[in-house]
Amino acid sequence: MKNKIFFLIFVTVWVIIVILNFVLPKSDFSEQENRMYAIIPRFTFKSFINGEYLDGVNDYVNDHFAFRDTFLKINSWWEINILGKKEINDVYVGKDSYLFEKFEFGEEEEVTLNSNTKIISEFAQKMNEQNIKTYFILVPNSIYINSNKLPENVEAPNQEKIINIAYSNTKNTVNVDVEKSLLNENKNQQLYFKTDHHMNSDGAYVVYKEFCKSANIEAVPITDFNKVKVTSDFLGTFDSKAQIWNQEPDEIYVYQNENNMNIKEAIYDTQNTQSIFNEEFLLTKDKYSYFLNGNNSRAIIKTNVNNDRKLLVVKDSYAHIMSQFLCQNYSEVHFLDPRYTAFDYEQYAKENGITDVLFLYNVSNFVEDNNLRKINI
Repeated sequence: MKNKIFFLIFVTVWVIIVILNFVLPKSDFSEQENRMYAIIPRFTFKSFINGEYLDGVNDYVNDHFAFRDTFLKINSWWEINILGKKEINDVYVGKDSYLFEKFEFGEEEEVTLNSNTKIISEFAQKMNEQNIKTYFILVPNSIYINSNKLPENVEAPNQEKIINIAYSNTKNTVNVDVEKSLLNENKNQQLYFKTDHHMNSDGAYVVYKEFCKSANIEAVPITDFNKVKVTSDFLGTFDSKAQIWNQEPDEIYVYQNENNMNIKEAIYDTQNTQSIFNEEFLLTKDKYSYFLNGNNSRAIIKTNVNNDRKLLVVKDSYAHIMSQFLCQNYSEVHFLDPRYTAFDYEQYAKENGITDVLFLYNVSNFVEDNNLRKINI
């Protein structure tokens, strides 16, 4: 009798879920995972025979399953707390609510690293011929700086060695060592988000100070800023992948002063504004895009700093949170993202009167990104 009751309850629940899958409204975008949901594939005889159609249908059903986000969180809780797993979707669940993306460095990553350092070296040589100094900053990731927060018996490649390889291979540049300062300062304060792959504003300031030392410019003292919390419920990319039940969110702080709060103009591709901060993103899942208006192929910040120095930053998204500090010492800062651009960066530097170039990347992205080759097209 008990088995029959259990079976009836089980069948009833699944019938209700199936009905809800049909009647509940469908969304095209997952804000929780920051990606587009799968769409129903177009049926063709060929796609049916080779299995692509059924794979597409399966992806659609999985993405639009009723209460999907709740089930994902329950599944993560089960795998971590009951099955004892240390990672979910290549994200390690660390101590003190820290999450880390799995990082590997093998032959393929080394080939990409060598290719990227060669590209930077060749570009820097062209800049030297125009008396433009080129700086290179490779920022270690949280999985290295906060390795003591990793789960027991989990190790990650030594990013200090990777940075040393990259710097030894790169010629014609001023290579800025930020690893030691980040390790040292991380003992006193949190420098990376726990749920996201980026540095927070305190980590960005450490990198900014080291850049200023190498560029022989005076860093604005931290005491000259007003530290403001703009949100206390940021759940970043690691959380989106792992879907941890009851994950502790991050806080996002910004360091404000006259230079970054009152600029002349900010140009994001074809959009013109007067701010490097976009508060609209604080109402979304993608709160990190508060800095520099998210991912753009080009962002130009025209400041009220009265000098003739113009900085070109060739970057990944680690540079976005750096924008609040990089605009302190230059009349203009140009951010170009090779993921979304394909033109001659040398010509761009000439046309825009660039005086300094900074390549700014994080280690994990740098050893996988094949887009740098597009800067010489």
